[in-house]
Amino acid sequence: MKTYTNIEINKYIIYKENKNKIGVYRWINTTNGKSYVGSSTNIGNRLSIYFSKNTMSTRLKTRTSIIYSAILKYGYSNFNLEILEYCDKRTVIKREQHYIDNLKPEYNILKAVNSRLGSKHTLETKTLISLRLKGVNNPNYGKIVSDETRKRISESLKSLRRVKRESAITVKTRLKMSLRCQGVKIKVINISLNSSTIFPTISSVAKHFGISNTTVSRYLDKDKDYKGFLFESDILCFLV
Repeated sequence: MKTYTNIEINKYIIYKENKNKIGVYRWINTTNGKSYVGSSTNIGNRLSIYFSKNTMSTRLKTRTSIIYSAILKYGYSNFNLEILEYCDKRTVIKREQHYIDNLKPEYNILKAVNSRLGSKHTLETKTLISLRLKGVNNPNYGKIVSDETRKRISESLKSLRRVKRESAITVKTRLKMSLRCQGVKIKVINISLNSSTIFPTISSVAKHFGISNTTVSRYLDKDKDYKGFLFESDILCFLV
């Protein structure tokens, strides 16, 4: 319906012409063709945010906005503003979605209007949200949780921790853990004498050297020796 250029010079005219107007607007970056589609029940007030570099910079400290960042980076001189449509308050969201679907604006983080899908909070915002939801501000504060619900929550958390733990364990590590649980034999190699001795368990090796099981495990199947001795688990015998 309308196209505005020279944004910084004409911002007061733009604000006045769109004050209290309901509709859909679009910012277009003239240097790369990328755009942003938005809507408001008071376009004038909404645009006043874009007309203030300080306001945009402040908001960027607690949220992600590609269009704010782009305007601050390229400057008003590299943007045109379009009023795509004035409409009724009851249909403005639907019309905004129509233009997003058809124009596919690159600067829109959310592809579905009134959806948080695809958006990201900054660390500061996440912290603030977390603090605000503590204690009496938490929507579940004071509610009685049934034993069944508690059990489901507990099982879910256990499963999540188990998945994370297992994903961090390599195949080789899992094999070694399995072998140790089976009481696998340990071959102790004397490097200087080029000889070896078989011990039935890790504990027996630890007892022989007067060290802990943890110390034996630290040197087990590693390319480093403990005071001239190498510790190797008898993996081949187990696999056969």
